[in-house]
This record gives sequence, structure tokens and C-alpha cells, in this order.
Amino acid sequence: ACLAGVRSRYDGHSCPHRCLEAIARLGVVIPVCPEILGGMGIPRPRCRFLGGDGEEVLAGMARVIDLHGRDRTPLFLRGARETMRIVETVSPDLILFKEGSPSCGVRRVDVEGRKAEGRGVTTALLLRAGIPIISEDDSWP
Repeated sequence: ACLAGVRSRYDGHSCPHRCLEAIARLGVVIPVCPEILGGMGIPRPRCRFLGGDGEEVLAGMARVIDLHGRDRTPLFLRGARETMRIVETVSPDLILFKEGSPSCGVRRVDVEGRKAEGRGVTTALLLRAGIPIISEDDSWP
């Protein structure tokens, strides 16, 4: 959703992707924000991983905490499951996610206050199901 210009980021802003308008001319764009679907508001405290990335969260070995130290893992898991329900209903040809997000990061996330290789919770869940996802940072024609 934030890449489509929806003010859904934790800070209440968006970060429109330069190619999304062209993509929208080819088909339907369905903005989704797993964190909103999980029950978090706008704005909301910034979150990061503790103990691993989204893969470890799905395995029960890591958590997602906000900057106040509150465990937000259940909300991230709910948002990932709700996003999966939308993906199963819509069967999209392309999923474009925001890099660095604790939900949507494809290759990079914040683990314990530092940028690290890893995946967001929603990305990890969708990839486990074999659903391809690209990052906003990927090359575009």
C-alpha cells in the first residue's frame, strides 16, 4: 500500500514507487499493508526483529518488538495470514514489497537495531507457499 501512495507506513507517510503507475496501466493494483491488516494503526511505533528475521518468527524463534519494547509478533503474524488470504483470493501475477519492512522486506530487515539480510514476516510466509515476490529495489525494464 505504501508503494501505491497510501499513507500506511509506520510514520503515516507513503513512498510511491516510480513504476507503479505504469504497472497499473497493465492491470489492477491492489494495495495491501500487512501491518494494518494485522491491527496496527497509523501512525504506529517503528518495529524491528529480536532474535532473527521473519523466517525465525514463523518458526517461533524470534519476535517483532516496537521501539517501546512491546511484543508485536501476534499482530505481524495476523497481518501475514490476512495478506495470504488476499493473495489466495486474487492470485496476483506480481507482488511488489517494500524493502526493509518487518512485514515486507524481501532481502533486508532491521534485526536488533541493525540492517541485516533477512525477510519480513509476510514475505517469509508467502515465499514458503511458493508465491514469488519482488523488492522495490529490483531492476525494472
